[in-house]
Order: sequence, then structure tokens, then C-alpha cells
Amino acid sequence: MPVKKAAKRRSTAVKKTPKVLAPVTVKKFVVSDKLKQPKVFVGLVVVVLVIAAFLLKGLFVAAIVNGQPISRFTVISELEKQGGKQALTSLINQDLIFQEAAKKKITFSQSEVNASLKQIQDSLAAQGQDLDTALATQGMTKQDLLTQLKLRGLVEKLLADKITVSDKEISDYIQANKSTLPTNMTDAELKSNVADQLKQQKLGTASQAWLDQLNKDAKINYFVSY
Repeated sequence: MPVKKAAKRRSTAVKKTPKVLAPVTVKKFVVSDKLKQPKVFVGLVVVVLVIAAFLLKGLFVAAIVNGQPISRFTVISELEKQGGKQALTSLINQDLIFQEAAKKKITFSQSEVNASLKQIQDSLAAQGQDLDTALATQGMTKQDLLTQLKLRGLVEKLLADKITVSDKEISDYIQANKSTLPTNMTDAELKSNVADQLKQQKLGTASQAWLDQLNKDAKINYFVSY
């Protein structure tokens, strides 16, 4: 009898042992979650690309005519045909001027640029005009003008010895052009104005010859022919 009772107790103990759940459900949940992530990511990429294409369309398309696009490349190609050679020459000359100024340690400061700009603004104001209107008429921006003023200032310093104007040259010019000169200026103002005009004339002649020589001496490799 005691043996039977012990067996009964062992049987009951086995029945009360807790079962260990297999992690099947957890694995399925994790795999399922990972499978969903790429779909969400792809959707976000598509949305970003659509927005980018809308915002940046002007970088690739210049206009759309009845559904037919005109690319910016086509516009640029046409512009290059019309003025590509002139534009490239201008950019080369600009680089040559900056390089020559750096070589000779000649600078034209921002304060000097601003002073030149103010002279132009004052001159336009005296004629009842404003700078923005004058620039728009010539198809220029203010930054274009500032760059031109800096280049001119550098050239004037680089060619200072070639654009000096004597008192005799000023007097001779005034004597030869009395009928066309302003009459509302003092003698000092008139001489200063004439001196500036003569200096600009000399600068134009001297700078062209100087730039021609710089181009001749420089090593320039052309990859486009206009």
C-alpha cells in the first residue's frame, strides 16, 4: 500500500510541471514587422523624388509648350551659338586680370568698390535715374556691376603708369571741345570731369593692348570651339 501512494504522488507532480511556450509567435511577429519596413521606406523615397522633381524642374526644363518641353540645355546651346565666343573671352580676360593682380599683390578693396558704386549712383540721381532701373535696362544685376567695378579698379592700378593725364592734355581738350562741354560746372569741376574722361579713353586703349598680350603669353587650353 505505501508503494502505491508514492507512485500516485509522483504522477501528480508531473502533471503540475509548467509548460514552456515555444517562441513561434514572437518570431513570426518580428519577421512580419521587418517585411513591412522596406515598403514604407520605398514609399517615402517616391514622395521625396516627386517633390524634388517639382521643385527642381527649372534646372532641367526651361518651358513646356502645349505639353512639349524645351530643355535648359537647348536654351544654353542656342545662347552659346549667339554669344558663346564673346562670353568665354570675357571670362578668360576676367581670370587673367585677377591672376595678374594677385601676382603683383595689387588689390581693390570692398570700400573702394563701394566708393565707385556711390559715384555712379550719385551721377544717375543727378540725371533723375536710379541704379536698379539703369541695370535692368542693360540686363545686368548689381553683383555684375560690382564685379565690373572691381575689375576696372584693378586694371586702373595695374596700368596706372599708362593712363596719366597731364594739365596740358586737359587744357587742350577743353579748348577743342568748348561748345560741347557742360556750362554749369566750376572750372575745377570741369577740369576734373575732363581728366576722368581722358583717363577712361587712355584706359580703354591701354587695357585692350595689355589684355591681348596677356592672352598671348598665357597658357589657355580650349575645349569648346565657337
